[in-house]
Amino acid sequence: MGQPLHEADSADAASSTAIVALLHTFGTQMHAIGSRFAAREDLHPTDLQALSLLAQADESLTAGQLADALQLSTGATTRLVDRLERVGHVRRHPDRHDRRRRRIGISPDARATAGSYFGELARRIEAIVEEFSPSEQAVLEAFLLRLVASLETPPEQTAP
Repeated sequence: MGQPLHEADSADAASSTAIVALLHTFGTQMHAIGSRFAAREDLHPTDLQALSLLAQADESLTAGQLADALQLSTGATTRLVDRLERVGHVRRHPDRHDRRRRRIGISPDARATAGSYFGELARRIEAIVEEFSPSEQAVLEAFLLRLVASLETPPEQTAP
């Protein structure tokens, strides 16, 4: 006849707790992988975050867009971009629509370096995703989209 309601609720809570714990472990391991790459390439963690944003962007970003995404001041963003440009990781170019504005894109060399380091990991993740049926993949995608959206608003700060 099925589990009593309180047992089913307990199993659901245990499953939710396990998923949250696994997400935490995944995040911790991904952070460690990124940190090892940053150390190998002599990058500050914020440099790596900026390069990751630029690599994932559909098009190059303005300094203001990068500053907003990184939650940095415009001055700090300028210094970051100057540093990354100096070592060849990013390139500045004029905006197609507004020649007064400059856009920032990841350099082909930086993209290749990241691809050689993270490519195998991406292939492993893709192989795991492909083990799921299309409908299961749709559920995974919906879950991850909601998870990412939930992280866009930081948790409310409470007074100590």
